[in-house]
Amino acid sequence: MNIEDLEDIKGINLPKVGQIGIVVPDIGKAVRYYSKYLNIKPWFRSKTKSNDVVFKGNSFHLDLDIALAFSGRMEIELIQMLTDRECIYSDIMKKQGGGLHHIGIMANGFDKKLEQLNTAGIGVIQSGVIKTVGGAVTKYAYMDTVSTCGIISEIIESKLAGIPVFHNKFMMHVARLTGDIDLMPLQESL
Repeated sequence: MNIEDLEDIKGINLPKVGQIGIVVPDIGKAVRYYSKYLNIKPWFRSKTKSNDVVFKGNSFHLDLDIALAFSGRMEIELIQMLTDRECIYSDIMKKQGGGLHHIGIMANGFDKKLEQLNTAGIGVIQSGVIKTVGGAVTKYAYMDTVSTCGIISEIIESKLAGIPVFHNKFMMHVARLTGDIDLMPLQESL
């Protein structure tokens, strides 16, 4: 897709960007840094039961450690790979040891939005379904938007008990009650 093709996606009506995703080599150190120097806190760790992905036509389970926090209304997602398996995060880890990875868009009607993006010529790099121990289900798809906007775009839809929920500080506290996430304790030293 190139910039001239943007007219094709005008009618999709995607919501505003709600997340910045960063791949890190050590989630504990990253959480301490963002907390201490950027005052981003509290941090919540996903209690993932399963993360089934499709990457380059291959289906597999992917082991990740995910921490979430907010800077204003913007969700900051830190992702640490717990495997050497090739996936969407492995390239940035190999080339530069981690870094800014994607922007995320929280969308109701995930399947319809994904179909509209595919029809507009925007392909999926990796997709998956994350299930947490408390019953939350998050569908996601990383879209191939690097050549158009310089970064990967992620479409995200989370549901709790089948009801769509958006990521915000309040819902993080609800997710603590349902057992989907834990509050991460902060250690002062880096």
